Amino acid sequence: VGLMDVDFHGPNTLKMLGLEGEKMVTRQEKLIPLKYSENLQVVSISSLLDDSDTAVIWRGPLKIGVIRQFITDVRWDPCDVLIIDSPPGTGDEPLTVAQTIPDAKGIIVTTPQEVSILDVRKSITFCRQVNMTIAGIVENMSGFTCPHCGKNIDLFSSGGGEKAARELNLPFLGALPFDPQIVIAGDKGKPVPLQDPDGPSGKAFRSVVETLLQA
Repeated sequence: VGLMDVDFHGPNTLKMLGLEGEKMVTRQEKLIPLKYSENLQVVSISSLLDDSDTAVIWRGPLKIGVIRQFITDVRWDPCDVLIIDSPPGTGDEPLTVAQTIPDAKGIIVTTPQEVSILDVRKSITFCRQVNMTIAGIVENMSGFTCPHCGKNIDLFSSGGGEKAARELNLPFLGALPFDPQIVIAGDKGKPVPLQDPDGPSGKAFRSVVETLLQA
């Protein structure tokens, strides 16, 4: 798997994978991705910045150029899957990906509440306008299990992503719970599906991936 972070204004992939501070190197005019494991290689603008507090203040053309370089000028090991993490919305980043990789597919991530669904509908319209196939919708922050009483609490409502998928005739890939362990694991740079694969969040992540691969 290759993971490319094109959220230039808030690149946090390396932090969440425990790779913060590591630098990519160039070999024979090609960037070499960072290795998280034998099965995962990562490219992020944060590995090219002086430090994590550096602000990336770029206009569209510069962002477009860097995204295209990440796609064409990186010496990726052979990938079964390339995941491109884009910022929310319909800006330069997803548009450049759609134009540069014509057979790319979109995964739409939403939280359950109606305000988020309104934004997601715009992203779906965007994908359709640029002829990008939508692989499916993921509902994030879907329910919170109280650690004291065990009851499920819908902090951000629930079912909004699944309802939107049904209304828009799109695959629903699954729901991820609102889980403090995801926060802790991300801050420590140890992804929760690897740190606690049999916990509720680990199982939920695995279910989403399996549904996506089957599709």
